[in-house]
Amino acid sequence: VYPVSKGDAFNLVAFTKGERITEGWSGHADPGILAAAMRGTAPGLVKLVEIAGPWLTWPLHTVEQRQPWTMPAGIALIGDAAHAMTPFAAQGAAMAIEDAATLANLLADFPGDLTQSLTIWEHLRRPRIEKVLKRGALNRLAWHARGPVALARNLVLATRP
Repeated sequence: VYPVSKGDAFNLVAFTKGERITEGWSGHADPGILAAAMRGTAPGLVKLVEIAGPWLTWPLHTVEQRQPWTMPAGIALIGDAAHAMTPFAAQGAAMAIEDAATLANLLADFPGDLTQSLTIWEHLRRPRIEKVLKRGALNRLAWHARGPVALARNLVLATRP
């Protein structure tokens, strides 16, 4: 939860499991579904969900990592087109910028060999992307854990200065 509109309103972001309910980027959400998902959390937060609105939903999408990012015709997919990731590492835009910068440097280094540039680029970028994907998965677990995992996380964090 954080303030927006000069403090006149608040934005609440919640991640819940569910079915895709819209074909577009976002759609109207049923506040009852969100309130039900938040039961067992802070009562004030559940009440906020019940009385506030309207709520929107944005499905989170990822891209299968086994697919190639380059095509024989000299096409390269960068950023979310190649490796869409969940927002838990907050690195999606940064990865697109890194993709573009790395590819630009390789194209400059090998101006006569597009295929070589693309092959090297994908070979260089995959380990970095995999590392960021793993960080996102760890952050998701840390920030959105429930039950015993959440209790263990809270106990560990309580001991840190």
